[in-house]
Amino acid sequence: MTHPGGRLMWLTCAVDGADHAVSDAAFLAAQGGDGRFEALCRATVWASSLSAPPASRCASCAVAAGEPLGSPDRRPGLWSRLVPRASA
Repeated sequence: MTHPGGRLMWLTCAVDGADHAVSDAAFLAAQGGDGRFEALCRATVWASSLSAPPASRCASCAVAAGEPLGSPDRRPGLWSRLVPRASA
């Protein structure tokens, strides 16, 4: 998906457990930092392990990214069925 700030990637936040959209520009701006990224919804995202299965998407980020809310095509994948999500 593209955005004025570049392509978007969805990072799972270790604090709230939601997937937030982070633009390439915000990702590059945070390089060499402490693992904090600014999401499209302006939340500070503390990236969790990239091996964690996808979580539910932040509704504010989804709207800012131009995604329809409640998209029925977003189902849990094989990874999330095999590996349970750790409690925070």
